[in-house]
Amino acid sequence: MTEYITKINQLDQELDNEIVHRQVNEIRQIDNYVKKQKPLPQAPNMLGLLPDQFEDILADIGEDKRSSLTAINNLFNNCRQYLSLEYGIWSIANLETAGLIKDKLGITKALEIMAGNAFWSKALEEVGIEVISTDSLEWAKTSKTGSEPFHQVLDLAASDAIKKYRDVDLVLCSWSPNFGQSDLKTVEAWRTYNKSSYLLFIGERDGATNSPQFWRSDWFKKTPELAEINRSFKSYDFIDEQIFEIR
Repeated sequence: MTEYITKINQLDQELDNEIVHRQVNEIRQIDNYVKKQKPLPQAPNMLGLLPDQFEDILADIGEDKRSSLTAINNLFNNCRQYLSLEYGIWSIANLETAGLIKDKLGITKALEIMAGNAFWSKALEEVGIEVISTDSLEWAKTSKTGSEPFHQVLDLAASDAIKKYRDVDLVLCSWSPNFGQSDLKTVEAWRTYNKSSYLLFIGERDGATNSPQFWRSDWFKKTPELAEINRSFKSYDFIDEQIFEIR
């Protein structure tokens, strides 16, 4: 994946299509911000070509370029994989959504658990929230990206962090590990030690965590405030990433 940007630039030049240009420029912008360890101002637009878009572009550029168009569309849809391998992130933090979390929910102090490289902690801090970032850091022992966090990360498992830091008004988790039952243990710890705070998960329904029990419908709140926050938080590929609030 280290040649990801080079490949999309080469294919973009070959295809010379405005819709393709826009998506390539979107990825370049994402990459530039993340490389500088800066949250984006706003969530990226959705990446990847819908079937009708694909056929319209093909009619414009010619059938002989089908393989190249297919190749670049695959790269668009693999942007998340590129970011995870290159920078150790699964969700792109942005300041607009972070600001709405602060203002709509009245957040002053937050705890990010299972934070990985703590990109969302960086965004929350930049909008004026005091943030504590924690992770068990097991993954960092085998990943080169583990040495380059966006925000200082304390070595602490999620449940232990919730127990220790009870004075926060937000507990945030972005794409918890896709194994075990850390998500269920997190909810149990939150209910035991700090149920007065907000508990938000960022990710894809039925996909951001591995426990089917976690996705019980009666666990989730739907409020006007959360709806407004989610409207700012567009998924940047065909994975339906959003923010969920636990009751």
